[in-house]
Amino acid sequence: MRDLEDLGRLVLYVVMKGEIPFETLKTQNDEALLTMSPDEETKDLIHCLFSPGENVKNCLVDLLGHPFFWTWENRYRTLRNVGNESDIKVRKCKSDLLRLLQPQTLEPLRSFDQWTSKIDKNVMDEMNHFYEKRKKLPYQDTVGDLLKFIRNIGEHVNEEKKRGMKEMLGDPSRYFQETFPDLVIYIYKKLKETEYRKHFPQPPPRLSVPEAVGPGGIQS
Repeated sequence: MRDLEDLGRLVLYVVMKGEIPFETLKTQNDEALLTMSPDEETKDLIHCLFSPGENVKNCLVDLLGHPFFWTWENRYRTLRNVGNESDIKVRKCKSDLLRLLQPQTLEPLRSFDQWTSKIDKNVMDEMNHFYEKRKKLPYQDTVGDLLKFIRNIGEHVNEEKKRGMKEMLGDPSRYFQETFPDLVIYIYKKLKETEYRKHFPQPPPRLSVPEAVGPGGIQS
């Protein structure tokens, strides 16, 4: 366990590019270190290293596929692919997928709560207009509709008629991840034990856990 805690501190040291000396990090408690994490992916990875459960080896194998290791584009692609599920596109409210994605009552507040108010208003109005002129319900403040929105932006933002929207959003992959910094890790945690993990990038198969940790590595 001590090895994993040190690994968590090393992750934070590297991500922060040595801004805080490693010896200083070693004196901080777990909660303080999590607070220092610069993004949600780093924070969750470190939390997993601090609390791996009973089977350490399985924990490490699972972490090879953690969003911490995904590129910005892969994270964005995952959101789009989940948003492309038919149950999300047609708002099948009682589907297993939408049930899984629904935040529970006691969960902490998220950056994507009331998400429609956080999107550029001109972009939101233009995207809602598509449904309004067809007398359909506009986008709602649900996780499913946010993923549907991200999917639809990804499919159409590069069309010539959407040039103005593209100028407002810039790079959509960064726009959505900067606007909703905890969305990717939320989707990952909700779906990682389900069939929908098929939308996650697959970790490279070339390293086994013993090879990755090296001589005298971590034992379960």
